[in-house]
Amino acid sequence: MTDIRPRESVILARDFQTAVAWYRDALGFTVVQLFDVGFNYCNLETPSGIRLGIGDAAQMGVTGDACDNATVILQFEVDDVGSFFSHLEQMGGSVTGGPSFNQDGGFWFGSFSDPEGNQFWVVDENCP
Repeated sequence: MTDIRPRESVILARDFQTAVAWYRDALGFTVVQLFDVGFNYCNLETPSGIRLGIGDAAQMGVTGDACDNATVILQFEVDDVGSFFSHLEQMGGSVTGGPSFNQDGGFWFGSFSDPEGNQFWVVDENCP
């Protein structure tokens, strides 16, 4: 069995810049990392250790009605994304994206859904 480790929950935003500013200014999150190469993504954290990611919904392929229903995604970290996906498929899950390799960041990532259709993201330990 693959060891699954927690990562930040991800919020998909229609207005990426406004969302980042709101979580920073209204809730006191600190911007830990900001990515704008190929996609907009921001890692934020509070002094108490709450971690969030904010991604641009349209760049992540979530638009229209889907954006109204799928804007918060749990994210996990595993050692081997491909092996994890093989296991999930055997157990009734569906791989919805990947596994893919991010050349710039040097990490593997992908997405899957459970039998109820709930979406999850998975990355390996090299993901910043």
